Amino acid sequence: MKHMFEVGRQVSRFSLVGLSNTALDFVATNILYFLLAPEKDSGLLLVSVIACLIATGNSFFLNSRWTFADVSDGDRSKSRFLATAGVGLLVNTAVFLFLMRHLPLSGLADGYVALNLARMGGVVAAMAVTFCGYRLWAFAPSFDARRPRPCDEPPDTPAFPGKLVIFLMALALMTRLIFLWIAPVIYGDAVNYAWVARLTAGGHLETVDFFWHSLFDFWQVIFVWLGAGQYAAPMIASLVPGVLLVWPVALITWRLYGSRAAGLAGGLVALHPRLVEYSLNGYAESFYLLGAAWATWGLVVLAREPRRFEALLAVGLGLSAWILVRNEVLLFAAVAILLALIGQRHMWREIIGSAVRVATIVGILVAAYAFTNLVLWGQPGLVEKSSNLAREHIEMLDLREAAKETYGAAARKAEKPDTAAILHNLAKRWPGNIRYTAERLPGMLLSPIFLFALLLPILGPRRSKSAPPAWPVILLTVWPIAFYPLIQLEPRMLFPTLIGAIIFGSAGALVAGQRIAGLVRRRRTLVRWAPAVATVLLLLPLIPLLAWHSSSERGFHREVGAWLAETVPPNVQIVGDGYGYVSASAFWAGRRAEPRMWTDNGQSLADSVSDDAVLILYERYLREANPELLPSLDDGLPGMVRIAEFDFPRIGRVQAWRHIGAVEGTRRKQRG
Repeated sequence: MKHMFEVGRQVSRFSLVGLSNTALDFVATNILYFLLAPEKDSGLLLVSVIACLIATGNSFFLNSRWTFADVSDGDRSKSRFLATAGVGLLVNTAVFLFLMRHLPLSGLADGYVALNLARMGGVVAAMAVTFCGYRLWAFAPSFDARRPRPCDEPPDTPAFPGKLVIFLMALALMTRLIFLWIAPVIYGDAVNYAWVARLTAGGHLETVDFFWHSLFDFWQVIFVWLGAGQYAAPMIASLVPGVLLVWPVALITWRLYGSRAAGLAGGLVALHPRLVEYSLNGYAESFYLLGAAWATWGLVVLAREPRRFEALLAVGLGLSAWILVRNEVLLFAAVAILLALIGQRHMWREIIGSAVRVATIVGILVAAYAFTNLVLWGQPGLVEKSSNLAREHIEMLDLREAAKETYGAAARKAEKPDTAAILHNLAKRWPGNIRYTAERLPGMLLSPIFLFALLLPILGPRRSKSAPPAWPVILLTVWPIAFYPLIQLEPRMLFPTLIGAIIFGSAGALVAGQRIAGLVRRRRTLVRWAPAVATVLLLLPLIPLLAWHSSSERGFHREVGAWLAETVPPNVQIVGDGYGYVSASAFWAGRRAEPRMWTDNGQSLADSVSDDAVLILYERYLREANPELLPSLDDGLPGMVRIAEFDFPRIGRVQAWRHIGAVEGTRRKQRG
């Protein structure tokens, strides 16, 4: 009872301090926003950091002298407070920037309303991590006497929960089938992968767009040969590794943190909405994530048992699968070897021997892949996507300029840039990439999982020297955040970070539950599992919500595709808006399509479309990437006639156009 009273008093005082912090934060945010009037993310970042620092100073003064005054421990409390406050600042700012970008786009709020709603979201998210950090770490009494068991010495049975993992894989399959029932969608790059696989399987090698080829397409070819249809083949190709991903993630977590954490990590993989979505949309992410997870498990094992055969095989096969989808992962492998040599200096001979064996496996598989490509297409296919580095604009940051650069007339005549131009573009893009990545982290990782991962080093006891090393998982987690913002920008590239957050977050949730249970005397088992159960329950409603969102955002392609299949003859080319719009619609018609030329003039657009082609325009694409052509949807295009129009609630109008002469010729044939 005494413990409950103490905790209740501290929660009450912390809440009052939190209200004063929040008031200062909001006042500072609004004043700075009014004075600076920031128009870019960098200005918003400055506003957020200054407001957070003001609130942090107030927080330390009041919490150290009032809320936790009886347990404060001088310099130790100060250093731990600063560390916890730093994490809180990162969480607060990331959520704030994320909401400031998306609240106005959603139509729910704008201006100062959006500013204050976004600030509230950041403050609430940060309070969760700061209270746990202050109460259980910065201002905590000595926990030595009632310290929970170390994560690497779990109190439950050390046996791997194989039956539970099989159940979780069945759960993963079930959740994905539910998502599939709501939203059967294939879009974006998945369409390009699917066409490469289908044309390769059919022997039409000369028509393959080799830019989109990778090991994932060879994997998809298997399902095409087995008779899977236009939609089923890419869906199954991503579904199978998406379900199997539960196994290596649970295995890694079991070795590091015990069977309870392994079960929770497997459940999070089975239920995480983004992993569910990318297990069904035909993208290569679930395929290379499976390889990355097995490679990480092998690295964890090899750090203690450098000659273990199955671990060597897992690293070799896993790295090969990952590298042959994303070639730049060769750098990841080099960093992994370097870290192993630094961390295990006393075993350098064994580590070098293991590295040689793994390199042999990877070398054989990469050489076999390159040789196959040389036989089929006359090129090895290992660095085809390096041309992305030459782009000056990023689709997610400035869709209009990116579309102009990619599909404009100048893009079709552009020569291959030199190294100096590539380095200049990378330097120019880098700040925006960093900000965009920071904004996407909360939404991509789902905050509770990420927060528990951040809390693990604060709340968890120090790992024993005999425990398996966690550095391979740390490397997997940090790699996308440290590397990809420098060269490229796709939120789905953060998925390896998500896997690391799930592994560390599962352990962090259990340790947080243990710490909280140590403060109460009744229902300790229920309290111990409360953070883990709450995290799982939070994911459940997000799966159908994301499925509904995906269907409402992209499901219109099926209706447009059905019209194309029924109306447009096979000898008529399909062209239209790029970045996956027209290609996705044509995919559902079983047809290939070409992106139309970007132009700000209706006459030049009409002139660029051949007489034997149908042009598809999407109002949302025009609104975001080519607003100069929006009047054409009402006023028309010179020399062309609108032959069909669809109107979708979230997308706007989709129109099909053909040249007047081609339409009249078709009508004459029909009358004849």
